[in-house]
Amino acid sequence: MNNYSRLLPTTILLVCLGAQADCDYDDFPRMDAMIVSSIGGNVQWNHTPMAGRSFRVAATLEQVKAFYADEWQEAVDFTEFNGWEQILHINKHCMMMVQVKAQNDRYSYGRMLLTNPPASDAGKQALGAGMPVPPGAQVISDMRSDDEIRQGRMVMLLGEEDLNATRAWYEAELQNQGWTLESRSEQPNALVLSYAKGREIMTVGLLRAQGRTQILVNRMDR
Repeated sequence: MNNYSRLLPTTILLVCLGAQADCDYDDFPRMDAMIVSSIGGNVQWNHTPMAGRSFRVAATLEQVKAFYADEWQEAVDFTEFNGWEQILHINKHCMMMVQVKAQNDRYSYGRMLLTNPPASDAGKQALGAGMPVPPGAQVISDMRSDDEIRQGRMVMLLGEEDLNATRAWYEAELQNQGWTLESRSEQPNALVLSYAKGREIMTVGLLRAQGRTQILVNRMDR
């Protein structure tokens, strides 16, 4: 839950960036001997396609994460999504994200994703549509990731209800939608619910902080 709680403030920052943002892959840090090639646009952030590059590098997963932690210093967040380790950086121009997996004990591979905030959301489907969003909750971020192996979606929200009320809403709502609760993990002011339905899994993470409930909903194919 720690990575999730650190990610929310930077996500909010990205929502507030102006439409004048401009960056490209010349600005994206690369490790020595990193082999990079273009990929199709199979990731969306808030309905905006993220341009992508695939890469392979002679470095461990931890070495890749350490490299970008050093390059981006304090403006970096680490999360997991759809089987990928994610490294997120946001500056005044754009958002850069590295999604990386270990190929073996010597090599890692993944993709470099870059996007500028959209100028307008007019005519687009509401953020969070089709996902379980409690009444009154604010959708902060809506990310989709589709590849040949699996499809995934991750939605971040802020809610006004307390942790217990939010938990009760998700337990009732997901049960009504046919989801089966597989596990529940509780910590002080934090809760993770794991569900399954057919070939899909869904994880709901709740964190109570600063008088609001932060919600992370992650849905993906098995």
